Amino acid sequence: MANQEGSTDGFSIDPEQLLSVLDDASALVDSGGRVLRQNSRMTRLLASEEGARLLPFVQRDGAPRLSEVAPLLEPARSAAQGIAKVLEGAKGRLEMELGTEGSSLLAIPCTVRGARGALVRVRLRSAEEEHRLRCAEVVQTMQLGLHILRLEDPEDDSSLRYVYGNPASEAITRSPISVFVGRLLDEVAAGPRENGLPERYTQVIREKKTLDFEYTWEDGRIDKTTTYAMKAFPLGGQHVGVIFENITQRKELEESLRSTSQFLDNILDNIPLMVFIKDARNLSYLHMNSVAEQAIGMPESQWLGRTDHEIFPKESAERLVAIDREVLSGREIADFPDEQMHMLGKPTRLLHTRKIPIYGEDGQPQFLIGLSEDITERRVVEEAKRRELVLLETQERLMELVRQLSTPLLPLQQGVLVAPLVGQMDEARGAQFMEALLAGVQQHQAEMVLIDITGVPAIDATVAEQLLRATRAAGLLGTTCALVGLSPEVARTMVELGVDFSGLVTYADLRAGMAAALRQRRLSTSGARQPGPKPSR
Repeated sequence: MANQEGSTDGFSIDPEQLLSVLDDASALVDSGGRVLRQNSRMTRLLASEEGARLLPFVQRDGAPRLSEVAPLLEPARSAAQGIAKVLEGAKGRLEMELGTEGSSLLAIPCTVRGARGALVRVRLRSAEEEHRLRCAEVVQTMQLGLHILRLEDPEDDSSLRYVYGNPASEAITRSPISVFVGRLLDEVAAGPRENGLPERYTQVIREKKTLDFEYTWEDGRIDKTTTYAMKAFPLGGQHVGVIFENITQRKELEESLRSTSQFLDNILDNIPLMVFIKDARNLSYLHMNSVAEQAIGMPESQWLGRTDHEIFPKESAERLVAIDREVLSGREIADFPDEQMHMLGKPTRLLHTRKIPIYGEDGQPQFLIGLSEDITERRVVEEAKRRELVLLETQERLMELVRQLSTPLLPLQQGVLVAPLVGQMDEARGAQFMEALLAGVQQHQAEMVLIDITGVPAIDATVAEQLLRATRAAGLLGTTCALVGLSPEVARTMVELGVDFSGLVTYADLRAGMAAALRQRRLSTSGARQPGPKPSR
């Protein structure tokens, strides 16, 4: 065998015997580069596509031989050059990679048929080896912890011994692998036994079934409780593999989210509005508060995941879906002050609804929130109040008309008015008459007003005083008032009451009063200076 660069020393051995004991693909090459002997592995490799690509041998004259360098590609070219140097004695040995991880070529000098030759050994990683290697890499680099235990005594779960732990298990458990590997499960800590881990692992080995569970570890070193998600699965040879991860933060987050969700649910349930949340993709219901449940008469469980088409009549559902799609595309809060809700078997309700679209970071709609207030009863009350106001306004207009009709002021000619009074007179009507009289005098610029009380059956002292005050007030405006149509009964009553009518002009009837008024009007227009109308006796 050659011991240094350029040495021609080699070894001599029976070729058949040499090749039979080598596990790798091997061949003997003579000084001319021809393959004289090869084992079965080399024969298969030379015939394969991979061998044709990696090895520096070609078939020539029915036998493989060292190829010329020029047509070869790397790494076969480097292999051909190196083997040639070994055959020439310029190189003591050749050892090189063949371009794929785990594949190599070794060429060492030897004596072949009395001359310098070379033994070429090629090692290619098999698919099975490649698979095992990749699996080992995955196990070594994965972020989940892995422990492998062996049940040494099938009848005794206390014989479970750790035989492997990956690097991630160290980080997760905060303990080096040396604390576990080689030791019995019960020797590591008392916690696993107290929580039934040996029984579970033994069950997996015996029943050959995977088992998922959570395991809580009370770590006294840091005074903290840690929760692990565990998956135990059977392996051959009484082994059990356990994959685990620390889910303490996840559990705390889930609990926090659960508490937050309950808090928000309590808020929503106490809002005096119907609140519902829909998925923007298919408009199915995701949540609704208790007010909505009570108003509609359906528990939330019958709403969740369902759409309007599955709950409301067809016409109502189509209308609601169209509105929701419009709100989502509009990207603004929409207000619907008079939205009708039709439920099967229930009377129509009137709602005031606001719908709010919610969008994600990508700008796409995610949720639709609805806030609805049942205003059915309020609208009934509002409508009743409106009708009442209309009725009151109508009544007031009628009363005004009655007042106007009960105290009319009729112009006879320019400057002369007649005020016929009909029916029973009382204090309120007397006050009203004074207002109407003064307004009429001012409006018509009246010089004389004939107050006709022919249709008044009786007058008391109060009404008489009001009539007198009315005539005096009109006199202050420059208007003369005359009382006509005084019946004997009314005259007698007024005398008995002691009413002083000495300053009031009276006439027996309206005709006499009208004649006197016309005479006064003619005298006034002619410019003659005449005394006022002579009262009748």
